[in-house]
Amino acid sequence: MSDPADAKKEVDAGRIGEGVLEAMPAPVCVVDGEGLILYANSALATLCGGTLGELLGRPAGVVLGVLPSGVRDSLFEALREKKRIKVAVTWDGEGKEPVLLDGEAFFFSLPGPGSPPAAAWTARVLPSSVPEAEVAAMAASRKKARELLSVVRHDILNQLTILIGFLQYSEDFIEDPQLREFLSKEEAAGQAIQALIEFTRDFQDMLVEDPRWIPVLPMIKSAMIMTDAGNVSIETEVSNVEVFGSPLMKHVFVTLIKNALDHATGLTRITLTDERDGSDLLLVCGDDGPGIPAAERKALFDRGHGRNRGYSLWLSREILAITGGTLEENGREGSGARFEIRVPAGMWRCQKENQSP
Repeated sequence: MSDPADAKKEVDAGRIGEGVLEAMPAPVCVVDGEGLILYANSALATLCGGTLGELLGRPAGVVLGVLPSGVRDSLFEALREKKRIKVAVTWDGEGKEPVLLDGEAFFFSLPGPGSPPAAAWTARVLPSSVPEAEVAAMAASRKKARELLSVVRHDILNQLTILIGFLQYSEDFIEDPQLREFLSKEEAAGQAIQALIEFTRDFQDMLVEDPRWIPVLPMIKSAMIMTDAGNVSIETEVSNVEVFGSPLMKHVFVTLIKNALDHATGLTRITLTDERDGSDLLLVCGDDGPGIPAAERKALFDRGHGRNRGYSLWLSREILAITGGTLEENGREGSGARFEIRVPAGMWRCQKENQSP
């Protein structure tokens, strides 16, 4: 007899999954082994000129017929060959401004008896006139994001494996039936979490936001709001510039500010400024603390170093690398820390002129 609690978990997980997909701005289409549409979100309905109610249960070849043939071909090939297919096609939108459908189709198994086959297609809808450098940065962004998610997912799964192992081991030392039942439920919860994390392996690309042009000063002010500086003064002297970067870049500034607040003994002031170094832009976060010892600086950006297993500074550097940026610490011990974000030419511009200097 099935456990009602387990059934409720499956229903809740399904609702969460559908809620996430529906909220996505990118079109999403999921088909079963017969090529019939199991799920579609509002963005797909808008793209194909229909309503959600009209799409479900219909052949994908018909629903996607208004789009270039490469879309449905990639979806059916992914289903047939059980692999991931990338395809970018230009579509005139039935006489409207042409757009680029930068898409991907992939195979996956549905939960349930026999693991029924299914495939999904999603795409970023971009203006066909997007500069080549920005398209390349978007592709690099998706590749880097997949790498980062893979690393973090691997570490989480390792810790879950250890946790579940100790729970199973603990059962051998406990005779109380109620405690054994508790351990069994905890183990089941851990295994459910493992399954959900594995689920993200197929759908992670749908949740990655592309780089965009971001005004620097508002981004820094937003990061300041997310930190509690207490009596420490945070001063900003940043030009009216914007950078082409991941929306996650705001969290880089949150990390740098928090890093100073958490580690700089006797800190009274944090400064955020910008400088020009040739054709590059430097965004600098400095402070009047004691500085970082040379011995510690060598491992500063290593994953696993420092608090929170070293993710913050390591991840900050990886986020910047998506669009070719770098992060270095060039302060001197005794004279305060100085973190420099280097934004290469072409990835920044003066906001008013709306062009690269």
